[in-house]
Amino acid sequence: MMFERFSRQARSAVVLAQEEARDLHSERIKAGHLLLALASDKEVAAAFADVGCEVANLRGRVARDSDQEFDTEALASLGIDIDRVRASVELHFGEGALDRPARRWRGGHIPFHRSAKKSLECSLREAVWWGSKDIDVWHMLLGVIRAEPSTVDDLIGADRAHERLRQTALRKLSERAA
Repeated sequence: MMFERFSRQARSAVVLAQEEARDLHSERIKAGHLLLALASDKEVAAAFADVGCEVANLRGRVARDSDQEFDTEALASLGIDIDRVRASVELHFGEGALDRPARRWRGGHIPFHRSAKKSLECSLREAVWWGSKDIDVWHMLLGVIRAEPSTVDDLIGADRAHERLRQTALRKLSERAA
C-alpha cells in the first residue's frame, strides 16, 4: 500500500486502529476505528471535543458499530429501527443478548473494511492535493470525512460534525503550509 508515505503519527494511528478493532472484537478495521485512533492525537482529540464529542462516547459508538453486521439504513428504509429492536431484545433477554461472543485473535493483521480502505485512499488524495510528501493525521481525518461523512456524524454524535471537523482540519493544514 502507501504506508511508507504516512508520517510517524499517522502510521501510529493506523496501528492503533488495528488494536482498537482487535479490542472491540471486530473482524475488520472500519472507518470508525480510524476515527477512534485519530482521537489519540491531542490536536485531533481537541477538534473532536470542540464539536462536543468525548472519546469515551466515541469508543462506545464505534463498539456498537463494530457489532452490527447489517445495514441499519437499509433496515430503516423498511421501517425497522435497529435501536428499538436491540432495546426490546435486551429488555426480554438481558443486556448484551445480541452481542457476538468475544473472539480470540491469534495475532496477525486484521483486514481493512472497504470504508477504511476508501478513507485511507482519500487521505492520500488529500495529501497530494495539499502538496505534502507525507500523509499526516489531518489528511487522514479529511480522508475519513470525504469517504464516510454520515458515519463521521453518527459516530461523533453531532449534526454536521463532519463539516465542522473538515473546517478545523483545513485550518490546521493551512497553518502548517504557511
